[in-house]
Amino acid sequence: MRSRYYEIVRFMNEYVKAYSEYGQVVDTHSVMDKFYAPELAFDDHITSREQWYESCLSHTGIQDKLTLDHLFIDEKQNEVGALLTARAIQRSTGEVLLEIKMNTLYNLAIDDSGELKIKKARVFLETNPQKATKLCEIYGMEFGKPDSNTAGNE
Repeated sequence: MRSRYYEIVRFMNEYVKAYSEYGQVVDTHSVMDKFYAPELAFDDHITSREQWYESCLSHTGIQDKLTLDHLFIDEKQNEVGALLTARAIQRSTGEVLLEIKMNTLYNLAIDDSGELKIKKARVFLETNPQKATKLCEIYGMEFGKPDSNTAGNE
């Protein structure tokens, strides 16, 4: 079996850039179909690609900008660990409202065309209580309670 290491690195770099620039904008979010499997799951709350898109498009005043700091690639298990810096940016002013580190474990799949797709993502946020509280304020969630996008879907 041939190594897909460099293909995975390219895919992840393209993914982070596309999500940050296009994935949260109504007119351009469909570009993310290139990266996500239809059966995409995020943590335990998001169970489809369409549900993820709704979540991404729900915070119209805020744009998430991701910077890829480091990748861990396990080709055998089709997994990628990504250390990311996430910035919540107010679209109207460009002000960075929050910067937080996160680790995300991505499970990859190969589609019928032989292309990589993200099938599942599990996000682990920096364990800073002040940043967690600020994150919830920015996105309109109550700390420790499901947000409005996932309420009733547990």
